[in-house]
Amino acid sequence: MKRIFVLWIVLLSTSCSSSKFFTSGVQSYEINEMIKIEPFSYISLIERGNRGSYDNSISQYSETVINEALKSLRKSLRLSSEEIYSIDDLERSELEQEIDFLMSLAERNKKKHNIEITPFIELLLDEYDQRFGLIILHEGFTRVKGNYGRQVAKAIGLGLLTGVATGVSVYNSPQKASSTLHVAIVDNKEKNIAFYNKSILQNKEPTEIENIKKQLIIVFEKYFGGKR
Repeated sequence: MKRIFVLWIVLLSTSCSSSKFFTSGVQSYEINEMIKIEPFSYISLIERGNRGSYDNSISQYSETVINEALKSLRKSLRLSSEEIYSIDDLERSELEQEIDFLMSLAERNKKKHNIEITPFIELLLDEYDQRFGLIILHEGFTRVKGNYGRQVAKAIGLGLLTGVATGVSVYNSPQKASSTLHVAIVDNKEKNIAFYNKSILQNKEPTEIENIKKQLIIVFEKYFGGKR
């Protein structure tokens, strides 16, 4: 978390960043169509202090929001009218584990040009006779009403106490919310990840559709050439 040096004024930041995307060498024009695979979200809720815990209902709602955002961008993202969803809890668990594994691998090995896709995802793409599949993993947090204001006040108070002793107030500026979107395109022909990128949006709610749409556009803008 960024450290701020001020006398008494709180500086709050809102930023959206995207990492340098990874590609196996597949050019964007080669992707005429890709099928969306069920997205997964892990959203935490902060009720007291600055520690949050996973909230199932908010996470499920976030998945719904991602689906709606993708629907509105279907043409620009070259999405098929078909979608892949798991049919039972066992399949969902397997798919969830494989997506989490692939995203972690892509994040750690961006310079590696052959990150192999996992068996279950390969099977799903075979069943739907699709070369390219879109996978999404969403992480973030939000706060209960009133929590953010209390944490800002606490940060100011601690900063002022420090200032009494040192002459300069130093404190951590708390984030109101956060949304990190990991996005990858899997290639069933080459059996690897064709594209990976992520977007980090700070101080914006992870369950608001406009925020998710903004992140999706940022993730793909240098690969697909921006919003169409």
